[in-house]
Amino acid sequence: MSSKFKGLLDAVKGREPEPEPEQPSQEPKTQLSEAQQSLELQPETVAEPQSEAKRGRPKGKRSDSNYEQVTAYIRKDTHTAVKIELLKESQNGQKREFSELIQELLDEWLKSRS
Repeated sequence: MSSKFKGLLDAVKGREPEPEPEQPSQEPKTQLSEAQQSLELQPETVAEPQSEAKRGRPKGKRSDSNYEQVTAYIRKDTHTAVKIELLKESQNGQKREFSELIQELLDEWLKSRS
């Protein structure tokens, strides 16, 4: 058995392509009934699983159109203290991201304004 790229390689190198050895023929096909022939001619339909869990990482905020990345300047000591408190919370089983905290605080601020 030769490589499927052997002919291409021979052409590039300027060689005559080597003839491929004849392979013994497979079993002769038998006559198929009309029902079998019609089944073979019909394209297979693949049912897509509807509620199969997706593999890999879940969709992140960056690729979620409901989120927008913004920049805000806060003092370094405030940012450090907030990160420390969030880490303490995560050790107690209450994992919350910095952006989630900001979202909650902004939502509360908006509620107080209406």
